[in-house]
Amino acid sequence: MPLPRTGNIKYISLAVIFEELRTEKATGTLTLKGERVEKSVFFKEGQVIFSKSTDNNDRLGEILVKVGKLKRADLDKALVLNRERLGMKKLGAILVENGMVTPKDLFNALKTQVNDIIVSLFTWSQADYSFTEQLPADVIPLQINIPGLIADIIKRFKKKE
Repeated sequence: MPLPRTGNIKYISLAVIFEELRTEKATGTLTLKGERVEKSVFFKEGQVIFSKSTDNNDRLGEILVKVGKLKRADLDKALVLNRERLGMKKLGAILVENGMVTPKDLFNALKTQVNDIIVSLFTWSQADYSFTEQLPADVIPLQINIPGLIADIIKRFKKKE
């Protein structure tokens, strides 16, 4: 049975949604709206390629600070530069151009960001979801290892028990 394009994860599990999109080789955006946060996962031919979130804890700069690759003061400087340029450049480009992080550290942080956003979705017990067969033009396609990600999700939940 095809996946309903809208619904609530209270009634259909997120794992089932991901598996259906993989099986269908779907391309598009899965958006989940929680109480105060919206998170999106982008699929291309059934594979997760990126994600984004409105949660400040999921922001790239915050992840770089959390993993020790960026000082808080440097993040603040980069955010000021971003505002001065009216957001015309992505934060990651500003960080690399100004020598605040290496391209490799940026890439690793992007992968961590995508993984963390997806893992966090599996903690939600209720959220409205919708799937649209469109990808935003600014999506940065990363190759995400879903079996590895699922193993990570299981590991994180076992630690909490």
